[in-house]
Amino acid sequence: MKSNFYQLQEMLIEFSKLLSESVVEQELYQLPLIKVDEVLEEPICINILNTFGNDAAGVSFLQKAFTTLKLDAFTYSTYLAHRFPGYVVLPLQIKSEVESYIDEINRRKAEFHLSVKKGYCGKRQSAHKNLHKEIENVVLLTATRKIRSCSQPINTISFYWQHKSIHKNITMEDAKLSLEKAKNNPTFEYAWTDRDDKLNMIEQEIEQLSHVPKNHRIMEIKQTRAQPFIDLWTRVDGSKANKKISSSNASLPMIIFGEPPIKVNPLTNYLRENVQFKEVQHTLINGRKSWFAVPNSD
Repeated sequence: MKSNFYQLQEMLIEFSKLLSESVVEQELYQLPLIKVDEVLEEPICINILNTFGNDAAGVSFLQKAFTTLKLDAFTYSTYLAHRFPGYVVLPLQIKSEVESYIDEINRRKAEFHLSVKKGYCGKRQSAHKNLHKEIENVVLLTATRKIRSCSQPINTISFYWQHKSIHKNITMEDAKLSLEKAKNNPTFEYAWTDRDDKLNMIEQEIEQLSHVPKNHRIMEIKQTRAQPFIDLWTRVDGSKANKKISSSNASLPMIIFGEPPIKVNPLTNYLRENVQFKEVQHTLINGRKSWFAVPNSD
């Protein structure tokens, strides 16, 4: 596990140096780090701290974007990924070399992720807690996210904020087991409850499971934290309309080969009040766990 991590780190340093020496154009956005005491809070606003171009500061930040795998765990969250939205345009002449690096780096990231899962039984919380005993201050989600690139001609790049819904099916047996284990879990979502109140609440939650209709299943539906996204659009010669070719989270700068985009819709500050959240239409059966009763046909 350790050797996988440090080999990956060395390769990312080489890769970032190659990028910084070859940049044709770039636009990168610096976001605030998430502090330890902010992990459970949904931010009301996220301000962009800085925007970087092709100058020396921009080149330095580009290298930081691809090589930062650790954070000070006493101050900042190492449970959530730190994101570096932006794009980098590189000359076509180095496309093969850069893509070869990307393939190998993404393979090494997948290997490291697999080694962590095997070492800690595939449970994210367990991995997060124990991984730091092996590699201090590493941010697992940062170390394992993939690098993305595009070689098609880009007309327009659009940055924006988005919340994604995570859907996870929960079996009745797992749901009951999870609630039973919560009785002895020292960490509980409602800190104001004493032990008797906590046990009564959990018993009520277990009893509520018996009301799930036979033709329904339990599904955990949660909204992720606000994330920056990037859409890439191309335009065929002679056409008056753009065609979307890619949409993904902007966790790392998107690498583009060839000509710079004609238009860029920049990332702006995130304001929660401007976000329209998609309402869940299913019946809520446990608000604390975000469990819903969903018809089997859906």
